[in-house]
Amino acid sequence: MRSKFPALWNAFHFGAPPHGGIAPGFDRIVMLLADEPNIREVIAFPLNQRAQDLMMGAPSKVSPKQLEELHLQIKYPPQGEGKESTG
Repeated sequence: MRSKFPALWNAFHFGAPPHGGIAPGFDRIVMLLADEPNIREVIAFPLNQRAQDLMMGAPSKVSPKQLEELHLQIKYPPQGEGKESTG
């Protein structure tokens, strides 16, 4: 096990979580108590089906100034790479 799962092996040296890794989560418990059919009704910052936060307008485009500030640059893959042909 140590050679196949070294990260898990190291993590358990700090101790197993008290819930054994099957904690339902506070938001799921609140959903059940509130008798809501969807967990998004009780999550503080829900996202829509496209993983967008409509209240914050996120994700949004990053300005060149923001990229420069963080010393980042965007490198796009070459055209056609990563697309499967349907033939």
